[in-house]
This record gives sequence, C-alpha cells and structure tokens, in this order.
Amino acid sequence: MSRAIRAGAVIATLMAAVPGSGAERARPHVPTRDALRPCPKQGAGFVRVPGSSTCIRISGRAVGGIDAGPHATAPITAGQVSIDTRTESDLGPFRAFVRAGHGRP
Repeated sequence: MSRAIRAGAVIATLMAAVPGSGAERARPHVPTRDALRPCPKQGAGFVRVPGSSTCIRISGRAVGGIDAGPHATAPITAGQVSIDTRTESDLGPFRAFVRAGHGRP
C-alpha cells in the first residue's frame, strides 16, 4: 500500500471522528459529569475544557480522488487538521493556533 493511500486512510479515519465533518454517525448520547460545554463567546464550534477556562475547537477536512492523466493514473489525498485554543489570562486573551496538513488540495 502506498504512503499516499495510507495517509488518506488515516485522514479519513480522523475526519470521521471530528464533529461537523459530515461523516458523523448517529451515536447514543451518554451523559457524563464532565460533559463539554459550548463557549459561544469564542465563536461557533468552541467547547470549554472541563476544569479550566480554556475553550478549544478542533476542525479539519479530507479530500480524496483519482488523477487520471494521459500517461498515468495516481490517487490524490489531502487533509488538514486545525486546533484553536483560547483562554483569558491576567494579561488579556491568549490564543494558540496549530494547523497541519498533508498532500495537495
């Protein structure tokens, strides 16, 4: 199995677990004491990390396809995951943002 196909499979698996990715399945709701609560002040998709004032949003995308040219056919895979955290500190708002990607879009 080529690296591109393996990477695409990993990205597709990760995207299936990301809320709002369109790949989610109906799952039974299991209530917990430390359920994630939304952070509407920070924007859509942010949830509060239990036990702290930090809000986090994890998002991403995955693309797969076939590039059929006149001389060769090759699979195309691309993916991206973003993690955005925001918290209030004594010095004001603090934000950390990480984006990692693979392949060509």
